[in-house]
Amino acid sequence: MGSSDDLARLLKEAAASMKSDVKGAVAKLESAYAIAQGTGNADDAAVVAEELARGWARRKSASRSLYYAHKSTKLSPGQRSTWTTLAKTCELVASRIPEGKQRRAQALYRAAASAFKKAASMTKDAEDKRWLLELAGDASRQAKPKAG
Repeated sequence: MGSSDDLARLLKEAAASMKSDVKGAVAKLESAYAIAQGTGNADDAAVVAEELARGWARRKSASRSLYYAHKSTKLSPGQRSTWTTLAKTCELVASRIPEGKQRRAQALYRAAASAFKKAASMTKDAEDKRWLLELAGDASRQAKPKAG
């Protein structure tokens, strides 16, 4: 029970300091991720990986953010939240890519569309499904090459 208490404490502390001290919050989340991996509970590790994806996005580290977002889907592929985190992370990173590297951004938008569709397939709520499919459509449109 001690490791789950430590995990909960680190997640709570990281959430409280995410806006004021992103670097410290990410460090706490990295510690929580190590604990979650040590316990062998994939769902706990996936939750922490999602938070790490958000934290690294705030620190403007695209590669680490995408790594943890993807990792969360691998650890817990049956959770809709992991897929929406991956999709949102892909969209965020794609929106920050400069004009000269649009093929990379398009690939990320395609990945976002795919992840939104996967999340939509996992929900039973009609409104959520419609909203996720709308987001997938928006991402698909962004993935198309610009004319001209």
